[in-house]
Amino acid sequence: MRDIAMISADTPRTSGWLRLVIVSDTHNVDLPLSLFPEGDLLIHAGDHTKNGLFSELTDAAVWLRSLADRFTYGVVSIAGNHDKPLDVETWLQAAPLSQPREIWSSELMTNARDLFNGNGIDERYVPMRLLQHSAEEIAGLKFFGSPYIGLTPRRQAMTQDNPLCYEGFARDPLRLMELYADIPSGLDVLITHSPPLGILDSSVQYGGVLRENPIAIGSVALRDRLRGMLPSERPRLHIFGHEHDSSGVFWDEELGILFVNAAAVNGDQGVIKQGGDYAMKEGFRPWLIDIRVIP
Repeated sequence: MRDIAMISADTPRTSGWLRLVIVSDTHNVDLPLSLFPEGDLLIHAGDHTKNGLFSELTDAAVWLRSLADRFTYGVVSIAGNHDKPLDVETWLQAAPLSQPREIWSSELMTNARDLFNGNGIDERYVPMRLLQHSAEEIAGLKFFGSPYIGLTPRRQAMTQDNPLCYEGFARDPLRLMELYADIPSGLDVLITHSPPLGILDSSVQYGGVLRENPIAIGSVALRDRLRGMLPSERPRLHIFGHEHDSSGVFWDEELGILFVNAAAVNGDQGVIKQGGDYAMKEGFRPWLIDIRVIP
């Protein structure tokens, strides 16, 4: 781990290294801006909103934009399963059932995506990038971001022609294998919304059901993709969220990857359905990672 380190906000900056400030699963919770120290890049690993309403997407993007000036290279984010209108493959079919009071169009979906790409809010440019299963090089580091997750048991029980089955970037195991095969070799940072199976993915309330014994809800396909790569091909850092019960960091000696589950809040969709709300985790701080830029 000599080329990557988890650090505290008062750690002195080092030439040749970039400081990443990392968060995920904010769900429109008003996290105090004071908790976010300055750095080189803010990374958000998806689930910006509660339910993916356009007003919620706008509020989330405004919040990110308010932070962007603190970072040399602005913000990189991906979508999560709650940010449903950002899923261009499924949303127009699912929207009438999922959000019957909102009228969605291809143009409005484009506007929603532009909110996270530095457009659509005001005239002032702030570097904001939304990685939609795509790669980008920033300040000498290679990033790939992907929003996809596996099907929940409820969705597995749906017929494949049900528009709600795949909304919000949910995909079946075969499709996930195809998608994760697109993860390029030689990355510095991989950002996914889903965790890989068995790594910071332990859930006691998956699907809104409280369990006595936690279950692992991560992606088999994502785990297998990382295991199938040669050591020199694997990312140095893998950032995700999705599972609120397992925020934390884990260094995998075998894979040579530092994993970060950056979920910021407690609660899940079951909380919302029961009239509750998401709440910031007690003692929450964004994760701070220094990573060396290797020429």
